[in-house]
Amino acid sequence: MGKGENLGRGYNKAILTRIFKIFQKIRDLSYPSLDRLAYEISFEIGNVSKRTIKRDLATLKYDLGLPIEYDRRRGGYCLKEKCEFPFPPLSGGEIISLLIATNLLQQFKGTPLEKSLSSLEKKIEFLLSDKVSINPKELEMALSVNISYIKLRTDISNTFDKIFNAIREKRRVIIKYHSLSSNETRERKVDPYHIYNFQGVWYFCGYCHLRGEIRDFALDRIVDIKILGERFEIQKDFNLKDYLNRAFRIYKGDTQRIKIWFDSYQARWIKERIWHESQEIEELENGEVILTIEGNTEEIKRWVMSYGSHCKVLEPESLKKEVEEEIKKLNELYNIRDII
Repeated sequence: MGKGENLGRGYNKAILTRIFKIFQKIRDLSYPSLDRLAYEISFEIGNVSKRTIKRDLATLKYDLGLPIEYDRRRGGYCLKEKCEFPFPPLSGGEIISLLIATNLLQQFKGTPLEKSLSSLEKKIEFLLSDKVSINPKELEMALSVNISYIKLRTDISNTFDKIFNAIREKRRVIIKYHSLSSNETRERKVDPYHIYNFQGVWYFCGYCHLRGEIRDFALDRIVDIKILGERFEIQKDFNLKDYLNRAFRIYKGDTQRIKIWFDSYQARWIKERIWHESQEIEELENGEVILTIEGNTEEIKRWVMSYGSHCKVLEPESLKKEVEEEIKKLNELYNIRDII
């Protein structure tokens, strides 16, 4: 059994954190004494006695075999030779988790968190370098994690920073917001509650004083923003988890109970996934299914049409007619193109 394996099996997270910090102090400071180590570690993680530090030093030297020595002339501890802390080897699941984590960091590009997360990404890569028992080419053949995000054409770093600070300080903001539906830019006073990311696009939700309700705003459509001196309190009946879960994907307004029929071919894929927490699936004898779901009608319409002839809206009648109108327009559009 290697040092790292012994470390992983024999010590809990708190002890592992403490002895790693002791190793760091000995590596980075100039001959720290027992008193200095106890002071530094206590300052970072809470009160730790000299007796505990002494026991941890013995663990580092004898159990983990690190070249730690006490220099009597200088009155402190040192490393007699350069070495790295023997972190426990990573399991397959842990490797996958780290790869997914580094991929997810990509969505923070263009935000104030980019620099810090870039540094974290490099540290994760360093930790992986000698903890993975498979070489990079073999790993690439065995596993890939590809989470694609929409790339924004607008730099949102300044907007993100201001919204984030306004949320922390509970201050109202004035934004000039460009709405795609109306193609107009209007000024809004908003109490910002929460920033979230959907498919690579950053949004914030908050109470819009113009509309008198909680609305979502895409950060890349904010033309200008100003933090006000006015403070606000989040509405007492607002529940963030419930609010975010209301959406089928992103749209939260105009939600209705919708029934959709899927043929036996598409039903196989519909049955194996949870599309929304409100969903109900009725299995028919011929392999077809009826999916009932709560959602925004415009969003559901786009989703339904992506399945082509494999599905059909049953209820409500208004949405069914909207889909029929879209199909008519498509037919006209393709007929025109065929003539040209």
